[in-house]
Order: sequence, then C-alpha cells, then structure tokens
Amino acid sequence: MSFVLSFSFWWGISSFQQGMEQFFYAQITQPFHDLAVVDISARQKKQKPDIDAEAVVSLKLYKTGKTRLVMAKNINNALPIASLTKLMTALIVMENAHLNDYDFSKATIVSKKAAGQYNVPVYGNLTTDQTLTIEQLLKYMLYYSSNDAAFALAEVIGLDNFVAKMNEKAQDLGLKNTHFVNPTGLDPEDLNIIPNYSTVNDLVKLSQYILKNHGLILEFSLESGPYLSENGALAIYVLDGQKIIGGKTGYTEEAGGCMIFVFSDENENYSINILLGAESPDTRIIEMQKLINWINS
Repeated sequence: MSFVLSFSFWWGISSFQQGMEQFFYAQITQPFHDLAVVDISARQKKQKPDIDAEAVVSLKLYKTGKTRLVMAKNINNALPIASLTKLMTALIVMENAHLNDYDFSKATIVSKKAAGQYNVPVYGNLTTDQTLTIEQLLKYMLYYSSNDAAFALAEVIGLDNFVAKMNEKAQDLGLKNTHFVNPTGLDPEDLNIIPNYSTVNDLVKLSQYILKNHGLILEFSLESGPYLSENGALAIYVLDGQKIIGGKTGYTEEAGGCMIFVFSDENENYSINILLGAESPDTRIIEMQKLINWINS
C-alpha cells in the first residue's frame, strides 16, 4: 500500500516536471517575432514639456549638414513677431554693407521721427540730431532692441524702400507666411494695418540663413554697452561646454512675448529655438528655459 502511495506521489511529481519542461521548451522554441518584447527605451522616453506659447519650434543643425526637428507646435501659424523683425532689418543692412549707404563706419544723423519711436529700452533711446555710425545703430538695435535705431537705419535709404527690401528678401528666402510693414516690429498705430507677422517655420529658415551667412548679427545681439539688457539671450542658461551664439527677443501687446535663441554644443552642432506668443516678457524667458532644459535632459 505504501509502495502504491509512493509510486503515485513520484509519478505526480514526474508528470508535473515533464509538463513544465515541455512548457518552457515551447517558449524557447517559439519564433522570436511571436514573443512579447518589452521596449525599455519607450519607458525612458522624455515627456515633452508643455511650452506656454502660441507656437514653438526647436531645430538641431548637425555639423554634418543634417537637421533634426526636436519640437514643433503650430509651426505654420502666422503670428505677429514684434522685435524679432529686427533680425530682418539687420540682414538688409548687412547685405548692403558693401554700398556706401551702409558702410559700418558711416556717420548717420538721427532724425526727429526716428528719435520719436516708441522706446522699449532704457539704453538706445536716441535723441534728435544725435550722430551715430551704422555699426553703433546695429548694436543698439540688436542688443537693446532700440526702435529708434531700427527706424534710423531704414531711413538711410528711405523707409518705404527699406521695407520693400525686407519683403523682397523674405520672398527670396522662401518665407511664404512672412510680411513686414515697418523695420521695428512695433504694432502700427492704424489698427487696420496688420503688424509684421511670420511663422516659427519661416523664422527658422531666416535664422539658418543668418547663422550661415551673417553670424555677426548674432554676435551683435550679445554685445552689450554700459547696461545689461533684461530678459535677453544671456538670461538663458545652458550646460557646460555649450555656447550661446545669439538671439533676439520681442514683445508687444499684440504679439506677446517672442524669442529666438541659438546655441551650440561641444561638438559644434547648433540648436535654433523659437517661440511666439508667450504671455509676457518674463514668461518668454521661463518658457524658453523650460525648452532648453528639456533638450539638454
């Protein structure tokens, strides 16, 4: 009787063991593509931050010439761009610098109308009959966002002629959703006139062109005078080994807070980051820093 019980017990264990062996063998020999694979990398993917702005783009430009779109939000929405306009203003000056009109050393007398532009910066508020060189006006415009300086630069060849050149250059660069009505980016006094507008997609193209052909514009955007500019490109923090190349800020009631920020990494790859329609000058910095932190995380 005990033998029968022992045999039954041994037979049960043996059968269970054989069943488990058959199960595991079936799993091992199952075709690989039929097995459930756990994607660990998917779990570790960074969650994109919610950037509080109407439109956002981040583009990485590799030294090899390849590009990668890192973030895109409403990239083709046409929006007012405020003082980001001044990058195109600077571009027109730079591309005519070989002519006598825009020779960097040429002295220019500030007109009453130029001096009377709405003054956003404390420094760069020009006075009537003040004499400055083209280079000085460029620096006031790009670092301090001086509307007086932008207007004075345009007046050198005539305001209407200058704005026409801005729009011609936009067409040449394929900026299909971009239009300018003035060289400053200020909202027109006539409410029936649409302010200068663009898209972050167009502004990336403009920034790429400037980075490749007129890097001095970005250098000037970092070159301060006796006063530091608030909420500019230098207010953004990057990692050790990275370098701020330049940028531009803008704000009007119509446009909200706008910003272009360009930096490079230790391998000489560039990152162009743009946002339009942030709530305020302060929040454009907060939201841009949020984007840069995410890129670097």
